[in-house]
Amino acid sequence: MKGKALLLILLLLGAYAYVNGYISPDDVRSAVNDLTGEKSNRTSTSTPAPEIPGNVSVSTLNGGTYVRLDVPAVNENLTGLLYRVAVERNATRVDAYYLGEPVLRLERTNGSYAFEDIRTPEFRIRTDLGVFDVNVIDVTVTNETASVSLEYLADADSFWKDYFKMAFAVLEDAPWVERVSITYVGERNATFSISSENLLLAWEGNLTSDELAGAVSEEPTERG
Repeated sequence: MKGKALLLILLLLGAYAYVNGYISPDDVRSAVNDLTGEKSNRTSTSTPAPEIPGNVSVSTLNGGTYVRLDVPAVNENLTGLLYRVAVERNATRVDAYYLGEPVLRLERTNGSYAFEDIRTPEFRIRTDLGVFDVNVIDVTVTNETASVSLEYLADADSFWKDYFKMAFAVLEDAPWVERVSITYVGERNATFSISSENLLLAWEGNLTSDELAGAVSEEPTERG
């Protein structure tokens, strides 16, 4: 695991160095090979330019420079990477994407830089539910409802405690919805939903535990 983490960090930093012209794609590949122990038997005269670890696109509009950076990992280096790319490229905006999903934006306004979370609500929910012992299968967010389908892997004793924590997390990521619905795939095989209004009342301490339990509706799910 440590080797894989180091490899991802190296690829991320390599993408940054390539963008700023510090190293060539060949240098990046050589560094990766040094880390992984891989050796190349190709000579410099016959070696085609390898793909860079990541995808960078730059565009200009009305005098501003906009950079999209597809990163191979999201870790503690990401904010520093975006800032350095913005400074070196004199970019108005730098957007980081991971697996095709927008993740983080750095934008310059009047000489000041500010970060912005640009994850979609669905991606935010998937990320935030990752702290629970669950396997998230699907997330759908509309104007009215946030629906999550998942496999619950924790002990039964933690079920209701985790349910309300997850429902609060979903509502925080999609605060405009009227209802939060969580479908459990597997042993329970049921859908539990609660209105956003009742979740907020519970958060403010204006619902008793019995009232909160009564606010949850349960519907069995047909087994496939």
